[in-house]
Order: sequence, then structure tokens, then C-alpha cells
Amino acid sequence: MEISFVILTWNRYKFLEKCLEQLLSSIKDINQCEVVVMDNGSTDATAAVLEAYADNKHVKVITRDANYGLNAYKKLFKAAAGEYIVIVDDDVLGFPEGVDKIFLDYMKAFPDYGFLALNVIQNEFTNGAKPGPEAYVEETRDGKVIERGPTGGWCACFRAKEFRKIKFLFSLMNLNMKRSEDGLLAKLFQKRLGLKSGLIKEATCFHACGPYYAKEFGHLEREIEKYAKSGLKNFVDEYKKYI
Repeated sequence: MEISFVILTWNRYKFLEKCLEQLLSSIKDINQCEVVVMDNGSTDATAAVLEAYADNKHVKVITRDANYGLNAYKKLFKAAAGEYIVIVDDDVLGFPEGVDKIFLDYMKAFPDYGFLALNVIQNEFTNGAKPGPEAYVEETRDGKVIERGPTGGWCACFRAKEFRKIKFLFSLMNLNMKRSEDGLLAKLFQKRLGLKSGLIKEATCFHACGPYYAKEFGHLEREIEKYAKSGLKNFVDEYKKYI
């Protein structure tokens, strides 16, 4: 198994439905990939969305009895069988064609990088959660360009063999919206293994984050609840403007 695409989802079934549809259609060699979805105690129609994939041998579903927050990634990563693990946020609604081959090519071309994410589409409604250009430095090899800098986990790849080296430390940390799985991975890869992080400049995904798309897909209240529980008042205030 080359790549495990892993998705942690909670009460965003409309996002999830679109995400799975687009992800599966973008994978070039599905026989070398798996998609592992963990339902983190959803109470909406998530189960119905996942039931549609019950007969799909390439999709594995793990159902939790409660919402374990971002700490659920610890169990989700253990369930991944691939040599490479790709975190996919359930609000990523568009992927480049051959997304599996893109990650394989870039991870092999940049062995000194431990965490590589797709670039994001930015429009009037979302910045894709990507910081401004001043945060990045470009590095080019054989025509492939990486933007070295802050690397979000919207659609991001790491090697399973390298994760095993930091797994113990990762398991000790309490994950939350202020200390997320992607930030911790990038930090541990850099500090413990000397590996860099960055974005694949020419390969973009559509990360539909932000209040506009949350409202469009009917998940606005869910987002407000999430940020309120995390103590992120500035996000709560911003999302409430769209009610």
C-alpha cells in the first residue's frame, strides 16, 4: 500500500460527501491507495454518507462513540497502512488530478522535507487558511517548486517510517485547536528529524474554510460550537457575522 488518505470528520456531512466524491475521482492508482475515514461521534447524516461506501474496498470507515477532538488523529494514524499518510480535511472539496502521484513524486524529489501539503485556491470568500507570501521561501528542484514555510494539514503528506520515529512524542501531546495535529507534526519533524515543511506550489486544492462556505453548506452553527469550545472568541465573533 503506497498511500493512506485519512479523514477525521465530525458533523459536516455535506462537506464530507463532496470531499469523498472529489478525492476518490482524483486518485490515479486507486489499487495502491486507501481512504480511511474516522467518524468522530457525529450526530448528523454522516453515517448515511459513509454507508454509501460500505461496498467500496478502498474506503475504510472507523466509527467512534464520542467526539474525541483532534486527539482522534492518534488512533486514525495507527489505522493507516500506507507507506505515506495524507491528512485530508473534510472541507477540501477539490483536488488536482492524480493527487496520489503528485505526492509520491514530490516526497521522493524532496527527501529533506517531512511534511508537504498541496497549495490552496484563494478567492474572495476564502484564503484557504494559507498565510501571505511573505511567510514562504521558494525552493526548486528539477522544475518542482516547494514554498517552504507554514504548512497546513488541509491535504498534507508525511512518510509513515518517519512518523514512527516521533510517534511516542506525538502521542503524549494533547491536541486541540490551539495545538493542532499539523502544527505538531511539522514541529516534531523539524526539531527531532531535521526535516522541513512546505507547500507544493503548482498543485492546488480547494480548501473551503471560513464562514462563507460554512454557511453555504449548512455547517455554520457547527463551526461556531467548535470554536466556542476551543476558547477562540475571535473566530466565534467572525462566524457569527454570517448568521
